[in-house]
Amino acid sequence: MDIKYKHAISYIWSRDIEKTLNFYVNKLGFRKAFESDGWIELAIPGVTNSYIAINEWKKDGTYPVNEFLTLGVEDLDAFRAHLVAEEVTLCGDTVDFSEQGMRMMKFYDQDKNVITVSEVN
Repeated sequence: MDIKYKHAISYIWSRDIEKTLNFYVNKLGFRKAFESDGWIELAIPGVTNSYIAINEWKKDGTYPVNEFLTLGVEDLDAFRAHLVAEEVTLCGDTVDFSEQGMRMMKFYDQDKNVITVSEVN
């Protein structure tokens, strides 16, 4: 069987869905593609049929923090400079995996989800 997918969606939890929406739209350039009660799908600029879904956290108990979203960019240094200009909190230094032809960095969104960004040469 030749498997083909129509789309991919990854999700993150949010304590304040409007603040999360603002962060991803205004600081990272995502676009709202769909919205329903407690759920917003964001289209990723430059990527076809791949979305980030913001889920509103309405439960009691420990709030889950995500660390499984990776975005690929062409110029990691320029993207890092953009995040700094937008006053986004970075998570450590840029790491060079030269043997793999890749560089990576991480940053936090406003809910302390960790987002990884990679540049593959």
